[in-house]
Amino acid sequence: MTAWAAAASASAQDLPRGAGEHLPGTVLALVAALLFGLGSVLQHEAAARAAAGGRLRMRTLVRQRTWLLGQVATTTGTGAQVAALALAPVALVQPLLAGALVAALGVRAVRARQLPSRTEWAGAVLTVGGLVVFVVAARPGRGMPDGPPSGWAPVVAVALVVLAVAATARLGTGPGPALACGVTGGLAAGVAAVLVSAALTGLETAGVTGTLVRPALWGAVVASVASQVGAQQAYGRGSLNWSLPALVVFDPLTAVPAARLLLDEHLEPGRAGVWGCAALVAVVGVVLLTRSGGQAPEPAGTAVRG
Repeated sequence: MTAWAAAASASAQDLPRGAGEHLPGTVLALVAALLFGLGSVLQHEAAARAAAGGRLRMRTLVRQRTWLLGQVATTTGTGAQVAALALAPVALVQPLLAGALVAALGVRAVRARQLPSRTEWAGAVLTVGGLVVFVVAARPGRGMPDGPPSGWAPVVAVALVVLAVAATARLGTGPGPALACGVTGGLAAGVAAVLVSAALTGLETAGVTGTLVRPALWGAVVASVASQVGAQQAYGRGSLNWSLPALVVFDPLTAVPAARLLLDEHLEPGRAGVWGCAALVAVVGVVLLTRSGGQAPEPAGTAVRG
């Protein structure tokens, strides 16, 4: 058993690692981050208007062009994310999606015709710098292609995130509920990403028929729906500066360790101090971005409609 484990570890070290070795997937992950940032701002604007007179109603949302455009951007970003997960490790793709927060800051600044504050600038610099150092130092790599995980682990993971999202659905509006909904939405997104990657790996090793009977595929579908529901709940709680950072941070915080456990993905162990500190810097950047206060600025020239 020891000899087999050593051989498996050596083989894993021979697999491509880092952003340079997974360049197409890295580019697609950055495109997805940009689209998610755009979509989140547009959906938040529409949800805030729809909830202004009381309870959030879906039929009111779907009549707003802003919400529809946000859905198109988010759906396209999801496609880019799935393609990235087919080409690069989860531990590379999901952290890069944290760039959605910086993208959202830029979109808000353009739509509000107002430059970001010094705190927001500092947060953006720390977030981007931390992510760059993390990706370069950690050199994420795929695990051994043994196929998707089977058994109870994906089922339990999906059940927990679904229950978490359902629990936060009963919360009201304000920063606290927005943060809670963002956390559960991020947890669901992280689990969904790992299971999507597992299902894509299954297509390569077990084929379509073999993948259809594995829990990873169906778990990915359920977790993805739960993450979308959680995100919509977060956007409707009235504070993008609380909900979006939670969505962004808890996605990779969940996905990276889950990918290590379920998919045997690897980070550079000899540089753990560097990429660990870089991850903390990125989190500090996200926290600074939340300190701009309360509501996202209302876009110039936009009328509130009932």
